[in-house]
Amino acid sequence: MQSSPPAALPARERLAASTRPRTSASKPGAKPAPLPAPKPARQTKSEQSQAKPPEERSADQPGKPVVGQPVASVADQAKPEPPEHLLPSLGPEPGPILPTDSFAAAGRKAMWVQVDRMLQREEAVRDPDQADALKRYRVATRRLRAALRVFRDAYPARETKPIRAGLSELADALGTVRDLDVRIDEVNRWARDRDGDEGQAIAPLRKSLTAQRHEAAASLARKLDSRSHRRLIAGLVDFVTALEPELGPHVGAPDRATRDRAGSSVWTAYEQVRAYAAIVRWADLATLHALRIEAKRLRYTLEFLGSQLGPEKDLLVERLVALQDHLGALNDATLAVAAVRVFLGEHHASLSPEERAGTISYLGDRERELSRLRRGVGRAWRPVVGITFARRMARAVVSRPAT
Repeated sequence: MQSSPPAALPARERLAASTRPRTSASKPGAKPAPLPAPKPARQTKSEQSQAKPPEERSADQPGKPVVGQPVASVADQAKPEPPEHLLPSLGPEPGPILPTDSFAAAGRKAMWVQVDRMLQREEAVRDPDQADALKRYRVATRRLRAALRVFRDAYPARETKPIRAGLSELADALGTVRDLDVRIDEVNRWARDRDGDEGQAIAPLRKSLTAQRHEAAASLARKLDSRSHRRLIAGLVDFVTALEPELGPHVGAPDRATRDRAGSSVWTAYEQVRAYAAIVRWADLATLHALRIEAKRLRYTLEFLGSQLGPEKDLLVERLVALQDHLGALNDATLAVAAVRVFLGEHHASLSPEERAGTISYLGDRERELSRLRRGVGRAWRPVVGITFARRMARAVVSRPAT
């Protein structure tokens, strides 16, 4: 009767067994192992150097080349290549949102476009001379966050939570740099419109803003080169390219497709904007900034689901853009006034009388612009909150989409 073969060893034990030396006891009847040869006498360093062939001496002593052997220059020596930041591939574009798409599939299609725009500018956003690339990159992250909000009911919270957290941190870093770009552009524009002396008087303010911009850009670059950012990009690509599971036979009420949920999504976003109607007249600047965010979310909702809405949606988006631009200019003026006041408080003693007067003059212009924009909020707000806007939105929801 044959004995059963020995059981397979784990990988670590097989590796240890293969490297263990064999002894005479391991094989029955084997001859005894010969005695080890005596070790050679130890040589001195001078004897070792004389015993080495020329090739070995040249390797140990690179400063003394061997005659007849070419010497490689430092530039020809192999250098470690910097690690390449390979971007994941999105594959082919999924196409427009269809009426029969599930809400989850519609959301992935809407977000695919924004992820593609991020990938196209992933390298350009690091270049300080390409401010437009940074602006568009930031807009893509904003639209992604808005899409995750519009289509949030279609995905498990555990699937979108890390993406939302990563996008929030990235938006903060992008926003800091972009806000400083806007402030520097405003200072340069103001200086060009003034006489030479008055325009040069705000040079210390421009220098301070530029230094802050360099620091913020360096922080953004570290964020973009971090492992967490690479995980975010990979997670976004996996999320928007994931395939929807095939559904089996359905029993009971049918699931609502995108065409069935577009109306409720639009009206829900509009309700968030409409809620500010009672307080806009005396709202502070922080409240008006929050209104701008809600108006932007309504606009993005109309654009995401535009293929399911009637032609009235174009006029709705136009009115929302006007409100968003006005409130955005108001927010920029608010940040500019705050920044100049902080600058004067920190550098007042180091400024010359001309520089101090020029900076105060710029501050006064910004404060007057802030007051003008605050008084004009109603003109941009009324076309959005009026009954005509609501009627056009209702027609956009119930009308057949334009082909």
